[in-house]
Amino acid sequence: MREALLALFLSSAEPLTRARLAGIFDGDPDCVGWEAALNTLLATGEGPLQLVCVADGYRLQIHPRHNALVARLHVEPPRPLSRATLETLAVIAYQQPVTRPEIEHWRGVAVSVQILQQLQERGWITISGHRDTPGRPALWVTTPGFLEYFSLPSLAALPEIVTVDEGQMDMQA
Repeated sequence: MREALLALFLSSAEPLTRARLAGIFDGDPDCVGWEAALNTLLATGEGPLQLVCVADGYRLQIHPRHNALVARLHVEPPRPLSRATLETLAVIAYQQPVTRPEIEHWRGVAVSVQILQQLQERGWITISGHRDTPGRPALWVTTPGFLEYFSLPSLAALPEIVTVDEGQMDMQA
């Protein structure tokens, strides 16, 4: 069962939920004990691989102890995010659902359309609806892709916020 689970996680482009795994395994007499095997993988890992819970599902990834070595494999490092983009993402993550004027209030500066587009293109934020106020501003929220990228099981796993001054946030890891 361990090998069958590893094969599923390695071949899946997205995290697999327990419900999805049950749909695959249940009814097959050869697949009895898949939940025990899943729990064992969660607790122990598999050599250089680690099974982690992200966005209400499970994903197989390289164990963090190998990050430095794997980073040398990739010639072109990922493009870093600007401070303004990270601040905007943090405000959305902690205050969601939040409108653009509310983001601007928290940051103290205007939010450019390019920042919101960049976060949308990465699949980290989306519009969940519109506030029932004049102008019907869009309500921004994070996506499961945000949780997956930052290896968070849920928004509750975000670091605690400590208020420094009115309108400013400081994250405590």
